[in-house]
Amino acid sequence: MKNPRGYQSAEDHNRLRNNAQELIKMGATPRTHGGVLSVDTLALLYQQASTPETAANAMKLLHELQTHQVELDLLHEQLKANEHEANEELAHYKSVYECAPVAYLIVANDGEIIEGNQAAGTLFNERPIALAGKPLLAFLTPGQKGVVNRLLKTPENEISASASIEKAFVDLPDCRRLMISARRAETEGSVLMILAETTAYPDES
Repeated sequence: MKNPRGYQSAEDHNRLRNNAQELIKMGATPRTHGGVLSVDTLALLYQQASTPETAANAMKLLHELQTHQVELDLLHEQLKANEHEANEELAHYKSVYECAPVAYLIVANDGEIIEGNQAAGTLFNERPIALAGKPLLAFLTPGQKGVVNRLLKTPENEISASASIEKAFVDLPDCRRLMISARRAETEGSVLMILAETTAYPDES
């Protein structure tokens, strides 16, 4: 585990070192991804190893350098595995968002649409990419600015999974009625909205 600052704990470092030393003993060290020792360093180690008084220290130092190199290689491989896993997870959730049967919008605090999924594009008869940069009010019948503003002013501190959800009804120019559920998004300065067609009115909900 890493602490909040991203540094390895002593337990993780010891585990990494033990793994590196075991690999060295087995002769199964991973492919080197880090830098190699400079010519001057190798020359110094050779000189130290050639002198009986310093040979033992030179061998210890060489072993320490080798262990450290394997530690770096193990960390490199773990970082690559973590990156691959994160990319797969990101692709999965992006697919879920874009292909969801429910219309999603991410709207800035000023009412401008940041992005929308395919269902949102279908709802407004626009290409999803064309929604970005347009005000949400542009797709609604006039006179609903107050309703939209209330949805956009969800409490700034409500950003956890248990954040409160604001709901409101709005009308489209083609006489369809939408229920919008909104909550503050994880991205600062934006609100996540779920839009669904409905025939209900506020006093019927």
